[in-house]
Amino acid sequence: MLKKFVFAVAGLLGAFVPASADMVDNEGRLVMYIRGEMTGMWDCQEQYRMNREGDVYSITLPELNGEFKISSDEWTYNYGARTPEKLEISDAYTFMASLNGGNLKACGLKDVTIRFTLGQNFTDTNYIYISANGHEAPARPSVAGVSGSLPVLYINVYNEDGTAFNDEIINRNLSHKNYFDGKYWLDTNGCEWLEQLGAESIGSEDAPLDLQIKARGNFTRIGFSKKPFKLKLGKKQSLLGLTKSKHFAILAHADDTFGYLRNFTGFNLGRRIGLPWTPWQQPVEVVINGDYRGLYFLTESIRIDADRVNITELDDMVEDPNLISGGYLVELDNYDEENQIQMEEKFCAGRYHDVLRVTWDTPEAYSDLQRRFVTDQFSAMNDHVGANSDRLWSYMDLDDAARYYLVEEIISHVEAYHGSTYLFRDRGEGQKWHYSPLWDCGNAFNGSTDMFIYDATSYGMTWIASMRCNETFNSKVRDTWAWFMTSCYDGIVDDIDEYVGHISEAALADRRRWKDEPLPDGEITFPIVDNSDMQGARNRVVEHLARKTGWLRDQFGDYTSMGTVAEPERDTTPAAPLPQYATSSVGTVTDDFDFSAAEYYNLQGMRVDRPAKGGVYIAVSGDKAVKVAL
Repeated sequence: MLKKFVFAVAGLLGAFVPASADMVDNEGRLVMYIRGEMTGMWDCQEQYRMNREGDVYSITLPELNGEFKISSDEWTYNYGARTPEKLEISDAYTFMASLNGGNLKACGLKDVTIRFTLGQNFTDTNYIYISANGHEAPARPSVAGVSGSLPVLYINVYNEDGTAFNDEIINRNLSHKNYFDGKYWLDTNGCEWLEQLGAESIGSEDAPLDLQIKARGNFTRIGFSKKPFKLKLGKKQSLLGLTKSKHFAILAHADDTFGYLRNFTGFNLGRRIGLPWTPWQQPVEVVINGDYRGLYFLTESIRIDADRVNITELDDMVEDPNLISGGYLVELDNYDEENQIQMEEKFCAGRYHDVLRVTWDTPEAYSDLQRRFVTDQFSAMNDHVGANSDRLWSYMDLDDAARYYLVEEIISHVEAYHGSTYLFRDRGEGQKWHYSPLWDCGNAFNGSTDMFIYDATSYGMTWIASMRCNETFNSKVRDTWAWFMTSCYDGIVDDIDEYVGHISEAALADRRRWKDEPLPDGEITFPIVDNSDMQGARNRVVEHLARKTGWLRDQFGDYTSMGTVAEPERDTTPAAPLPQYATSSVGTVTDDFDFSAAEYYNLQGMRVDRPAKGGVYIAVSGDKAVKVAL
């Protein structure tokens, strides 16, 4: 403890004062040795003492074999491998070592020179350069484990003083969602197929770029050692040919038992079927603080933007009636959140139902007027779903509802409509809510191939079972199915095969990295899944798609006998008028509503009890209501 205290004080003073028990040279600088199996009992021997010129330590040996580390005589300061397993070195190599790291292992090295730079203040990590076998040490550090078949995203996160890495970001028990400040650079690594799509290297080790990084997700964040992350870049970039933005995610898919093909397949189908916007992803190997973290998927985050969810962006806490009709991006959630509207879910199908949780995404903070508008909109849709009423389609876009459903049904996504289900609404009269963007297909292919998703799950699926009771919706689903399967679906298997070819080698490297890795300390945790058999995963996905589309053919229509079917015409149901408080217009509008089926009605987004009492709503003939004098 005294040694470490003296050293810490010295660091604060900006000068190196080594612990008294360690040998120092005539300038008071620490003496370092190569110590290991070749020095007997890992002793300090003079022939393995490193030379020092300024801050550069080096040693040249005719040969080096066996396990070793770089250490002071008292082991107070020693550098070793940053990986749990021994780092085997069989040729010239450059790597990042860490204080108190694991053993290094030289595999018959000849004509060896080892060098590193060490100033008066130690850092937790250091680059070690090893020339051997007639080869010079690489100028850029090699990272143990990287397959080299994909681009590599390098991220460094530092402590507040910037002198050392902050490895909390890669701690298996990281659970919070606070941002870390860091630097990054992206190396396409000669990946030709991505470079042909416009991918370019961005930044470099010598000139890294700013970013912030934080853990994301819910169970995937706390249940696995390999974490998913959210990235916020210092400025907009088009990473690997994705849409230009500051906002991306790197998804770990630590629980994807189908060869990382769940999101790929779901997103592919969403883009093919023409949802308003579906995010895209590209595979990338990730290195954080010099540590290989495996195969990740760089993914476009859900944002309101011209190249993503292309609607009018609405500010937080808006009170202007002319603005509050949009744009909104919300999530139908399965977690209780503070930024959320809750109501009892209405239904007309006798299946499991749940609380309807509407979590606001953008804007992030609602004024009372914004909250009222979104609450009234979802109350209206909730009522119409429960009543099996076609008035639902005056609030919800019928075409996008059918397209979204077909994608989730084809991939048998048993957690669809149960969290990670997004809807958006643009501003103004004539606008509706749209199911989009598709996101998080994390339970795809877990459902049955001969059942509808809402019949094959214990999850509460918001509204969809009741929507399937509506013949207008079912008719649109059948028409969209016939067009999609005859005109857009063909080619999905070729896309899967190409993708499997691109990521198979990195999937093997990911398995080597995470095999036998310690689990987080939580109560419910799991090992990272083994996706080393990508061909086997591919076969299971393709077989599942074939079986499910075969079964759906009997439910929605035999498209194989239809030829090429034209895309259905868009639904022309007029959008529900805006409520009075969401417009400053003045005039007279009359809408008749039948109260015979309910004790109250959502009239233009507002609840009207029977009989209507006062205000601008009056009852007519006992079961009619007329809205007048806006």
